[in-house]
Amino acid sequence: MVQSHKNPRIRELSFQALLNTTVKDLDLRPEGTLRECLIQLRHELKNRHIGFFPHFYLGEEPWGCIDRTGSIEIPFYLANTLLRRIAEKYYLSYSKDEIMMILRHETGHAINYAYKLWIREDWKRVFGKIKKRYHEFYHYNPLSKDYVKYLHYVGHPHYAQKHPDEDFSETFAVWNDPTSKWKWHYRNWKGALTKLQYIDRLFTREKIADRRPLRVRYTESDTYRNIDMTVAEYFEIERKVDPRVKEYTEDLRSIFTKGKGTRRKTIRADLFIQHYGLYLEEELVTWIARADRRDIRRYLRVLQTLCALHNLHLHPDQATEKLVELVIVATYHVLQRVRIVR
Repeated sequence: MVQSHKNPRIRELSFQALLNTTVKDLDLRPEGTLRECLIQLRHELKNRHIGFFPHFYLGEEPWGCIDRTGSIEIPFYLANTLLRRIAEKYYLSYSKDEIMMILRHETGHAINYAYKLWIREDWKRVFGKIKKRYHEFYHYNPLSKDYVKYLHYVGHPHYAQKHPDEDFSETFAVWNDPTSKWKWHYRNWKGALTKLQYIDRLFTREKIADRRPLRVRYTESDTYRNIDMTVAEYFEIERKVDPRVKEYTEDLRSIFTKGKGTRRKTIRADLFIQHYGLYLEEELVTWIARADRRDIRRYLRVLQTLCALHNLHLHPDQATEKLVELVIVATYHVLQRVRIVR
């Protein structure tokens, strides 16, 4: 995955490399804020005597727990700081508190499905029947005190009133949130308090989730590996793409291959360019009139950085062949640079 750098030039190339990468080719794993949130959630569940932890995966959007499974989809652009910054600037932003709130809510769904709580008669008496028709648009009573408010504050007004399944997940999220002070805040909300006390009894006194459930279905229905668009295309910011860097990247990808699995039998393309840097410089100076050595060195450093950012490799037996291809491509690029300067 493309990393953030302090050096402005490398930082810009890193940004360009990310924009030009197809989403499905990103090597994503929870980092930064998202990783911190998942760790916090795990601690919260452990403190609540819940042995089950959902299967979280990075997908497109929206957020969601896949129906009747223990799998929860998180938007891929929350995976790391750089993607989050792009999303915040050009699409949608989430604070750490908002991420935690949504994680708790979706975890409520996963736990309900994992332990099959919805089939219990006492669950049905408290929340209703889960087979009730699910409507995207729903009517609610803004004055009702029979339901908690949680995602209500993250753009989902009175969400607990939408469906029994959402009612349980919203109530679970309030109960699981260590900062909610639910016993105090809902002390005068008879209906909502009854639901919170029911959940508290299930998990704290009966400890029904103290152990992992025996059978849980998992799936990844909309993983980010299915998104066949570049990051720039996904966020509709193609105008931010530097055409020269995009061209360099495409040509380098046509010469080298992306490193996968074991790398013992391959050479890093950036080190390959560094090793033959002087040779490439002399070839370009020889073939291109008025070529500036300093400009050529800067250009070669850009190629090195892009190869590193895109994890490009080559087989040692292809060294001569790839060097010839690189000279041809580099000659064309430097000629273009010379024309622009003139």
